[in-house]
Amino acid sequence: MKTGVIIYHNNIETLYDKHWVDKSIKSILNQTDKNFILYELNYNGENKSIIDNNNFKKFFWYEKLQNYAESMNFLLDKAFNDGCDCVFNTNLDDFYSPERFSLQKEMLIENDLDIVSSDFCYIEEKEIDGVKKDVITKYKNIATKYIKENLESGHNVIAHPAVCYNKRFWSDNENRYDINKTPVEDFDLWKRSIKRGYRFGIHKSILLYYRIHKKQSSNR
Repeated sequence: MKTGVIIYHNNIETLYDKHWVDKSIKSILNQTDKNFILYELNYNGENKSIIDNNNFKKFFWYEKLQNYAESMNFLLDKAFNDGCDCVFNTNLDDFYSPERFSLQKEMLIENDLDIVSSDFCYIEEKEIDGVKKDVITKYKNIATKYIKENLESGHNVIAHPAVCYNKRFWSDNENRYDINKTPVEDFDLWKRSIKRGYRFGIHKSILLYYRIHKKQSSNR
């Protein structure tokens, strides 16, 4: 199964602390399943990549795009048109379990799903004895069978930074992010697609460490 990983950023140095980004990239590159291609976009339009690693096949673009929803559409088109069977979304302020790619890919295949997310925990950076540390503040768990009713009642239980997309899902032209819906473009897409019969799953493992901070888009 040909696998892609999308990474997108815009003025990353002003948004996130460098050690957050470094930790996120390290967690992506240190996956136990290393059979993937990186698709990176600087949507600020600068010819500036943040990944300096020659051990992975990588494509890089710099385009002046409107927002990160448009950027995800751009990269997912590139990855799936390149022949990927599944693609992993990532966020550069979060970090991931080293088993994320292998476990989600297995669930996607075995259950013939279109979208697979995972359980996750919230983290906040706190200073402890003069040292900044990531501290888990809350765990988020939801069973796959409750996804639809949660979405219909207004609760977004699909962790966007931990999503894995099936090619079948993205091949449907109606399954695209609406660039006018940010910052709820993911919630909008999930609600639209699940009504049309697409199948979602949540892996029952903590595969995402979701960072809480003032500059994250979900605060809007």
